[in-house]
Amino acid sequence: MPKSTVSDLLNPDKGLPDETTLEALLRACGVPPHQESAWLKARKRVLGGGDPRTAGLIRVAKAEPRRLGVHAAIDVPGADGELPAYVERDTDTAPRGVRTLIGNAAEGGRGGLVVLVGSSSVGKTRCAFEAIRARVPDWWLLHPSDTAQIRAIAADPPARLVVWLDELQRYLDGVDGLQAGTVRALLAQGAVLVATLWPDRYDIYTALPQPGQQDTHAHERELLSLADVVDIAERFTPDERVRAEQIAADGDVRLAVALHSDDYGLTQTIAAAPQLMRRWRQADAYAAAVLTAAVDATRLGVDSPLPAALLLQAAPGYCDPRQSAKAPSNWFENALAYLTEELHGAASALTPIASPRGGMGQTTGYRVADYLQQHAQAERRHAKIPATCWQALTDHLTDPSEQTQVAGAACDRLLYRYADRLYCNATQTGAPPAGLQWIDLLARRENVEELRLHADAGDWYAAERLARLLAERGEVEELRARADAAGDWNAAGRLAGLLAERGEVEELRARADAGDQHAAFRLARLLAERGEVEELRARADAGDRYAADGLAGLLAERGEVERLRARADAGDQHAAFRLARLLAERGEVEELRARADTGDPHAADRLARLSMEWRERGEVEELRARADTGDQHAAFRLARLLAERGEVEELRARADTGDRYAAGRLIDLLAQRGEVEELRARADTGDRYAADRLAGLLVERGEVEELRARVDAGEPYAANWLIAALVKRGQVEEAERLRRYGLEAE
Repeated sequence: MPKSTVSDLLNPDKGLPDETTLEALLRACGVPPHQESAWLKARKRVLGGGDPRTAGLIRVAKAEPRRLGVHAAIDVPGADGELPAYVERDTDTAPRGVRTLIGNAAEGGRGGLVVLVGSSSVGKTRCAFEAIRARVPDWWLLHPSDTAQIRAIAADPPARLVVWLDELQRYLDGVDGLQAGTVRALLAQGAVLVATLWPDRYDIYTALPQPGQQDTHAHERELLSLADVVDIAERFTPDERVRAEQIAADGDVRLAVALHSDDYGLTQTIAAAPQLMRRWRQADAYAAAVLTAAVDATRLGVDSPLPAALLLQAAPGYCDPRQSAKAPSNWFENALAYLTEELHGAASALTPIASPRGGMGQTTGYRVADYLQQHAQAERRHAKIPATCWQALTDHLTDPSEQTQVAGAACDRLLYRYADRLYCNATQTGAPPAGLQWIDLLARRENVEELRLHADAGDWYAAERLARLLAERGEVEELRARADAAGDWNAAGRLAGLLAERGEVEELRARADAGDQHAAFRLARLLAERGEVEELRARADAGDRYAADGLAGLLAERGEVERLRARADAGDQHAAFRLARLLAERGEVEELRARADTGDPHAADRLARLSMEWRERGEVEELRARADTGDQHAAFRLARLLAERGEVEELRARADTGDRYAAGRLIDLLAQRGEVEELRARADTGDRYAADRLAGLLVERGEVEELRARVDAGEPYAANWLIAALVKRGQVEEAERLRRYGLEAE
């Protein structure tokens, strides 16, 4: 045991040891295993001060920054302590800075969630740590091991609690991710939550889905909507640099060394970023293969330590045949030794991790250094992952959430063989249903039996896909049986659609009269298409809202304003809605205003839209000013107006400052103009909407090879566009094979 650890044990100001250190000490002192539990319970009692809710917690003032995720600092001759002196960041004292937000959240038990967003090794964790130590030093601190611990304490949290969520994505990802409801429960009790997050993760979580796309990050977006977000820049501002130079002049040798780095920011240099990048660039073929396999596994969604067996199996696919043939017998051991060597005492390319319950000196797996992962991940965004890596992940992953995550990445690449096995493994290890993509995979393969099993077990999405598949096959009898006997509303909806397509009005009418809302909807639409005004009126007057809507639409199409007005005045809201739209189209502003003044919400809405259109035509400057102050409605209207006018430069400028509405309209405009290069550049930075629109353009141009490359890279939506491109080229058989069976990794 290191002398420093023993010294800490004997120093009451250092607080109590963690459980792992205490267990090691007890073994070293020869305490029998059956007596260890008494010591662990005593430790919890002392830490808790008598309150069982604070058992295992420590005060913020006694927290160790390294244990909370602050990067180790480089070794420099003459350096004192674990970390250099803290350089005050501009955000520390800003009106909406970190310390202000934490202080406001702590005052009066208001509670709050503060998220620091920044790249790896920019100092966001140190900034957050110094902020809580400055503003809430005597509060309790929880550094949760998983989301289960967060939920447990949220049920009855102690007073004055800080929840530390460094690397927030570790708590959000997976089938058991942190939910907004848990955060709200903590905030209601006055807790302060402090989190850090990489920018690319923040962008992915908060991006709105495009029409027709699955909303895969709704929970994360809801949670982050509760947060105050602070951006931490990669490089110091001039004022921050002046403060760093002053501290360096006062004798902090680490800062003095870091200030002389031109290629890396000060915080990255202190965290050994230059050495990490050099270690990656200068690795031999075998160390590079092991490290690249680790980077790829992590970017595919593996967050837990990577077992040596996984890396050993994955690495050969990253070597060419000549390198494989010349590999020495100890190539893997040499590679691990090279990659785990500490650089300037601060970091290593791969960090060995021990199991919380494993023996001393026993390595469970390896993690890639954060800074290296972030930069290597960007470089390998479009790299094809070899079959050896996919097979190793399939064989060695045991966590259901990670199996599901990697399976989804395999689906994006049409690698169904691995996705299928990973999803099966996830289900067998006790996870909830493995996810939408697996059900999609079963549906693509038209695996009705498997879909039926999942649907009958209560999986709503499997029921939806099964019903869709049965409808495509025209299986009316099974749809009818599932709708009537099992109460499957998905089957009822698809059955109603089939009956409507076939014009089977009698059965639709019978099902609608029995209370089937899907049948009522389809019947009303069918009657409207046929112009059956009298039956629509009779059904509407009997309380059928779909018939009322169909009747109103039919009257509006025919321009029968008087009949619409009569029904609207009698309280028919469907007629009122159609009447308001018709009046707006005709420019009947006076009647709209009169109806709005009598309380008609539909007329008021249409009148407001007309007013907004007039304002947009003449008051762009006001819209721009309101958008710049954070008015999201104004930002939406401004982006639409700029797009209509073709103002690409302003849209681009606003998009680059984070205006999501401008970004969406810009991409639409670029796609309309066929600006492939800019779309490609935006897609390559991780913009999922740009990637989708780019893929659509590539289909139009017949660029199948680029689409294939983007599928290999796992770019969202590229797979569906590739299939569409093959169909367009007349390669229908190949497209169908890809849709159902996917690709091989080779």
